[in-house]
Amino acid sequence: SVMVVEQGIVPKALGKVIAESVSQVIADGDKPGAKPPGDYLELEKLLVGAGGPDVTRMHSGRSRQDIGATRNRLFQRAQVIVTFAALNNARAVLLDFAAKYPDEIVSAYTVGVQAQPISFGHYILAYVEALERNAERLRRAYANVNKSPLGSAALGTSSFPVNRARLAELLGFDGIVENSLDANQISPIDTGVELVSVASAAALTVGTFISDIEAQYRMTTPWLTLEEGELTGTSSIMPQKRNPNALHNVRVVASEVLGVSTTYLFKAHNVPHGLSDYKGSEPIEALNRMARMLTNLAAVVKQLNFNAQRAIDEVNADYSTTTELADVLQRDADVPF
Repeated sequence: SVMVVEQGIVPKALGKVIAESVSQVIADGDKPGAKPPGDYLELEKLLVGAGGPDVTRMHSGRSRQDIGATRNRLFQRAQVIVTFAALNNARAVLLDFAAKYPDEIVSAYTVGVQAQPISFGHYILAYVEALERNAERLRRAYANVNKSPLGSAALGTSSFPVNRARLAELLGFDGIVENSLDANQISPIDTGVELVSVASAAALTVGTFISDIEAQYRMTTPWLTLEEGELTGTSSIMPQKRNPNALHNVRVVASEVLGVSTTYLFKAHNVPHGLSDYKGSEPIEALNRMARMLTNLAAVVKQLNFNAQRAIDEVNADYSTTTELADVLQRDADVPF
């Protein structure tokens, strides 16, 4: 209502009625038991009920299409911020874990077999760097999401003097998606793909880390274990078992991230433009599950125990320093590799 008054699309007196009607509908929707509508056409009926038919003039030069596209971006933008906080926290917890044992020696594996020894700090920081790349992807995604499609109407704007830049400013966007067809119909597809791709990359990174720890539990004496307690479980028949339930739960949520993301890709591919209303939920849900996955990961890392002696014993029991032996023989004694 602010922009339509500023542009002279409606008089100030009507603008006041519109603002009061919007406030009333919002307040009614916040009442216990109320079910606010998700469709603008239903919302418009409530606005008319609150302020009369003239309040529909706030809709001048706008469509359910650009309103829906804007709503999706507002929700996506908010979820990116929440997910970013979970990502920062998980990264900080991993850094703290690495700082406790920076120089202890552990085995690293390739093709599932002990390969070369590395420091514990080196091992954990590999995952920290992967999360940092994810953070950068999320920053880029936020910059693309934080552009306003509002005022582009169905796809070709209108003859009303709608000030799209002012609408973007009022809603806290950094700018507008300039091409009106792109704003409503095309950009929701690739912007959504960008968001689910970020979530998928994080899920694969976290899944790999959890898989590493799960592999430890196949050893008689792991060098990484969960503290017995709320994150572990027991067997109904084998009293010696302490099941790392929290590890599996993190991977379950990672799988859910990938499932929701893949669903979006197929939906965006198969649903033609003009149906952007059906393309807004999965990116938000993928980011929501990504945040839950990272929160669960942080809880796991906080309760991981590292047995440094067990780790070095594993290194000493195998031949993982043979690479360096071969390099020394070649470099110092001229023995062909």
